Amino acid sequence: MGLFSISCKKATYLSSKKEEGKLSWMEKIQLRSHMTICSLCRLFEQQSQIIAHHAKHAECTDKLSEEAKRRIQKNLDSV
Repeated sequence: MGLFSISCKKATYLSSKKEEGKLSWMEKIQLRSHMTICSLCRLFEQQSQIIAHHAKHAECTDKLSEEAKRRIQKNLDSV
């Protein structure tokens, strides 16, 4: 593969890394170049962004019962 040509595996890795804002300028160019020709990687990136958005805004209302907390603590104490 050439300097700007990357595999789909690397593109999905870079796409995920991009979510954290940690791409070098070369990685940005490689990813942008790959995304212009690969519809499946564009779809992966779109789906990842949707999942990240929903995960960020998800409200967790599930709580452990007091009994479950006691059982967990008992197991931890016995270790």
